[in-house]
Order: sequence, then C-alpha cells, then structure tokens
Amino acid sequence: MKGIGKKAASIILAAAFSIASLTGCTSSDKAGAEEAATGFLAVVASDSTEDINKYATMEVAGGDFVQLFDAESMTDAFVAGFDQSELTDETRSEVDEFCKLFDDMIKDYSVSKVEVGKDGVATVIATIGTKFPVDIINSESASEKIKEATDAYNKNNEEEIAALYEQGEDVAEAKIYDDMIRIILEIYEDEIANSSEENYAIALTLEKNTETDTWYVTDVQDYDSSTAEN
Repeated sequence: MKGIGKKAASIILAAAFSIASLTGCTSSDKAGAEEAATGFLAVVASDSTEDINKYATMEVAGGDFVQLFDAESMTDAFVAGFDQSELTDETRSEVDEFCKLFDDMIKDYSVSKVEVGKDGVATVIATIGTKFPVDIINSESASEKIKEATDAYNKNNEEEIAALYEQGEDVAEAKIYDDMIRIILEIYEDEIANSSEENYAIALTLEKNTETDTWYVTDVQDYDSSTAEN
C-alpha cells in the first residue's frame, strides 16, 4: 500500500486544524480542564480546603458542595440555632470530632468525561465515592428519630426542665441545648454506622483564565440534574 502523498497529508492536516478551530477545543484545553477538575476534587477530598482557590471560584469555594466535606463548615451548620457558649467543653469537643467525619467522607474520585464547547466552557463528568450518604444529616430516617427523641426527652425530663426554668431561662436552655446536641449526635453516628458507601456522578463547569492559561471550576451540579436542564 502506497503512503499518503504530501498534498493529501497537507489537506488532512489543514482539515484537522480547521475542525479544532471550529470547536474551539484543543487537546491542551481538555488536558488543562481535566487537570484542574482533578486538582479541585483532590482538595475537596482532603482534610483541608486551604488550596481550593487554586482550582475554583470564590462562589464554588464557599458553596454547598465544598462545605459539605469541610469539618469546620459542618460544625457551624450543625450548631446553627444553638448558642455555643451554652455548650459544655466536652459537648463542643464531641461536635468537632463528629464533624471531622465529613473531612474524610470522600474515599475516592475519578474523571470520566471532559468536553470543551465552542464557547470555551468545559464540562467535566466525575464520580465521587463516599463512605456514607451525603444527605444523611437531612435524611427522613434521622429526622424522624430526632423528633421521637425530642418528644421522649421532654416527657422524661418534664419535672427537671420545669425546675431549671425556675432558676432562670438561660440556665434551663443551656442544659436543654447541651443534652439535645448529645442526643442528636448519637442519632447521626448511629445512622452513619448503619449506612453503606455511595457513588455520585457530578458535573463540573470550568472556564479558562486566558491571562494565566488556568482553568477554574465555576459550578458544580449533580449529573442527573445538569443533564435534565440541558
């Protein structure tokens, strides 16, 4: 079989460049987007989000997806509505230890698809594996158990609570808040202990900073929702 002639090779090469120009995508673009997406997931999966701004916008860095896997953010969310000054040192320590579970929640991650559109925006499909379900805090099972535990607490401690309120509202609420935090922690820890590992597909949107030739994650959606919107 004869080799491709120089003229034919030139035509093919020109066509290849033409296609790349039309799509606005080069192999370096795809590689850069994949590298940024992988770096982003690595930071989210780590114990610290200190380097998150290298891979994501401020909106994404401070968004729900990143904060879900950050112990400090989870601690703030967990005690929202409670006066932390009314919690004992032991209870605050237990809250911190519990929320550290979310730092190590991601057990693995992988990128399965990278596309760069004509507009220069990249979409990366990735999968993350977690040690327990991401929605376990707001699960129906946990919510029902917390309601039952709250009703039982009020019933079983009715006389003690009344006596505490006689000493002052602050005294009573400090005791109640501390007790309820401990009860809720036990419920969540039990839910996690009896849960199974999960895998989730997510869609990352990335845009390129042309001045620095660097890609950044600008949005995170679950894959099913993102495809439904499109």
